[in-house]
Amino acid sequence: MRVAISFTNLGPYHLARLRGAAARLARQGGRLVAIETAGAERRYPWQADRRDEPFDRVVLFPGKVLEDLTDQDCALAMEEALDQQLPDAVAVSGYVRPEVMAAARWARRMGRPSVLMSESQEIDRPRQWWKEAIKRRRLRVFDAALVGGESHRAYLETLGMPRDRIAMGYNAVDNASFANRTAAARRSPGGRKGVPDRPYFLSVCRFAEEKNLPALIDAYGAYCRRVGRAEAWDLVLCGGGPEELAVQRAVTRSGAGQGVHRPGFLQEDGLAPWYAFASAFVLASVSEPWGLVVNEAAASGLPLLVSDRVGAAGTLVPEPSGTTGMQFDPTRVEAIADALTWMATRSDAEREAMGRRAAEIVADWGPERFGEGLLEAVDRAAAARSRPGLRRAS
Repeated sequence: MRVAISFTNLGPYHLARLRGAAARLARQGGRLVAIETAGAERRYPWQADRRDEPFDRVVLFPGKVLEDLTDQDCALAMEEALDQQLPDAVAVSGYVRPEVMAAARWARRMGRPSVLMSESQEIDRPRQWWKEAIKRRRLRVFDAALVGGESHRAYLETLGMPRDRIAMGYNAVDNASFANRTAAARRSPGGRKGVPDRPYFLSVCRFAEEKNLPALIDAYGAYCRRVGRAEAWDLVLCGGGPEELAVQRAVTRSGAGQGVHRPGFLQEDGLAPWYAFASAFVLASVSEPWGLVVNEAAASGLPLLVSDRVGAAGTLVPEPSGTTGMQFDPTRVEAIADALTWMATRSDAEREAMGRRAAEIVADWGPERFGEGLLEAVDRAAAARSRPGLRRAS
């Protein structure tokens, strides 16, 4: 079987999943085709490792930037690529971009199973009835879906996707890579160069409004006032983006700026020492479909403080508090400050145990699990197509 899978631009996350899926498919005598829309994307300027891959790779617009392409060109290029590749099944990320809907329609026209890969939750943002109606209509083109967790499956069900057509395992990173890099940094005599000597909370995210960084910084200031600067941990914010000015204003307002570090946007290699020596990881997003940085932190063996709006929370930060860390309400600065204080007052042994459990849990949700989930979704899609009375897109 030949399976085509579409992403806009291949970053490290995508490559890890594709390698896992390609290995799983190869064991069945199949082959994976990765279709990349553009060679670069301004929103996510990652630098992915380019090497010989266990899958075929097609770039619709090599050397082009995603944001510069027209919808019509993207849709036509996808149809042409699929006509050339003639896959037995198609999987696409989301139902918004023109090329992914073109791929789904191609699959329907050719009688091939189609899989929607989705990480949306109902709580991600306020829902408007007319937008939900458009989504329900678009979902009819797909035969099955692959999602990250229960909250994602529940949302697709509200949009009309039958539960028995939804597989799990979409959200994954290369757990072994992060574990190995952080372990190497900890062993290296100079591994801590440039990293604070004090204990620190680490947050890795794009500086965007939904990441809620001003509230996190305000909460950090409140935490510092509670415990005193001498006892307080530092706060490291890795990333960059459109909210840089708002972040700087929050740092100034907090009165705790001497404890805040901003290394900027870092690629995977650059992140390793920051994960390696962090005392805990924190993600305070008010909207976060999954949050793959939580996977990275868990794979690095860190205890976790994660907003209850983050899609990964239910899987990687299970109740009760103290299993791998704590969930908190990101809309209340006091609740975030309470979470920071709670983590900082755990013993070293307690935090180490939480980090070990986080690594154990995330180990079950890596690239291999993505590969299993993808093929499970393809099987469910094929079964759905074979049933009488399959819904047709109108």
